[in-house]
Amino acid sequence: MPRRSETPAQNGSGKDPKSALPIIPEQSVRTYRSSVPLREPGAMLHALPDPPDLLSEEFRRSPYPTFETLRRHYPLFYDARLDAWVISRYEDVTRAFRDADVFSSRSWDDQLRPLVRHSLMAMDGEEHTRHRRLISPAFHRKRLTERMSSAIEASARQLVRAIAADGSADFAEHFSRRLPVKVIMRLLGVSEDNEDFRRWYRAIVDYSGNFDQNPEVARAGLAAGEELAGFLDEQIRRRRADPGDDLISLLCTSEVDGARMADDMIKSFGLVLLAAGGETTEKALNLTVCHLLANRLGAAVAAEERLMDQALAETLRLTPPVQVITRETREPVTLSGGSLPAGALVFLLVGAANRDPSRFGSPDTFDVYRRDSEADRAFAGAAQHLAFGSGRHFCVGSSLAHMEITTALRVLFDTLPDLRFSPGFAPQDVGFVTRGPRQVLIDFTPVPAHATR
Repeated sequence: MPRRSETPAQNGSGKDPKSALPIIPEQSVRTYRSSVPLREPGAMLHALPDPPDLLSEEFRRSPYPTFETLRRHYPLFYDARLDAWVISRYEDVTRAFRDADVFSSRSWDDQLRPLVRHSLMAMDGEEHTRHRRLISPAFHRKRLTERMSSAIEASARQLVRAIAADGSADFAEHFSRRLPVKVIMRLLGVSEDNEDFRRWYRAIVDYSGNFDQNPEVARAGLAAGEELAGFLDEQIRRRRADPGDDLISLLCTSEVDGARMADDMIKSFGLVLLAAGGETTEKALNLTVCHLLANRLGAAVAAEERLMDQALAETLRLTPPVQVITRETREPVTLSGGSLPAGALVFLLVGAANRDPSRFGSPDTFDVYRRDSEADRAFAGAAQHLAFGSGRHFCVGSSLAHMEITTALRVLFDTLPDLRFSPGFAPQDVGFVTRGPRQVLIDFTPVPAHATR
């Protein structure tokens, strides 16, 4: 997130004493502007539109028209208000994800650092490789399926059953906000009766999305983090003494070259699992339901398992829950849109890259039958969309997210086959770093409690 204490690239450019904003070196301006494609051959540089404001109300309402302008005219530019460089083309964002030798991940958890101190997502090199090897076995698809599939289905059915007789509900409030915490509690071996854990989850999720730095949200999130850390300390102590088959036990007993994961890193991973894994799954559920209802595909995906996978893959491409990921350059690097100096904080616009027409045909269209998304590998490291990242830092929980969302939505449309938006309701996505609708108002034919499984 924005680092107000640093200059654009720590490359020797100073600050104008008459201005609070850093000066962009002239050479950098020439480099990235002269390399962008102009609207018409021979057009003058001043014919370019003004750089978009990523903190504007227009961008908040819908970032996608701005993304088109960025990809075409400003594929690399310095945003003084964000105090960061911004890249938007698929080619460049993919390069930044995959070239870990040049693009460091240490800036990834700037927003979460006061809460988690240090995490896998912000590690580089050997440290990252070692910890990834310790964590990955717990998220192996076969192990997750054996341990979690029935529990996810049971939780989804419980949540659908709770609203089925009403004929209407806010899906966001009564389902997608609740399922991820149920799954995470089961994964960690925490009793579902633990109301403190639910409260911590909500406060930490709100904290992770607190880009506006609301002080009350920040205080509540940090307090919840401290309480949860204490709880996890006790859980780790117990599992080291008497391990079970839960995630904490697996992390406590996992070894790589005779070394085990330190308690602080297990605790950190638990906090990130809540903050990152919970919120993104919640938003992906909301977004997928909205696309399915808007395109009247609910019955079709309920009847065809592969189509549900394709619908989720297309949701992740078209409207990724995580719109922005950060990286920091270790050395100067040239991208398709120009050159970045060493030490630059870089915003990778995943939402823009996933709609790049150079990579995807009809990129602004929701198309579950598209051939360029390859849904059979959309939840693994070979995914074409960038919602889970790419390269060494590809999301370790992607298989869990896939299983959780597709299982939940099959249960939903199987139980409520005529699901539809409530009259007059139109979903509105909100958020900058993460994005999705806060409300999803739905109607359906009421189903008596005794008729639900």
